[in-house]
Amino acid sequence: MATELHETIFMAKQERHKNLFLNYKNLNIFPVELLKDEGLQFLERLYMKRNSLTTLPDNLAQKLPNLIEL
Repeated sequence: MATELHETIFMAKQERHKNLFLNYKNLNIFPVELLKDEGLQFLERLYMKRNSLTTLPDNLAQKLPNLIEL
C-alpha cells in the first residue's frame, strides 16, 4: 500500500494534478510527501475519505496554497 501511495503522489506532482484521491488508504498520519517541494502547488482538491487521520499539519495552507477542498 505504501508504494502505491508514493506512486500516486509522485504522479500527481509530475502531472500537476488539481485533484488527488487518497480515499480508503488506511492512513493514520498525513502523508508528508504531499508537503515536500513545490510539486503540488496546483492541487485544489484533496480527497481523503475513510482514513483515520486525527490531525493535519500546521503548514498545510502554506504548502498547498490553492487547496479549496479537503
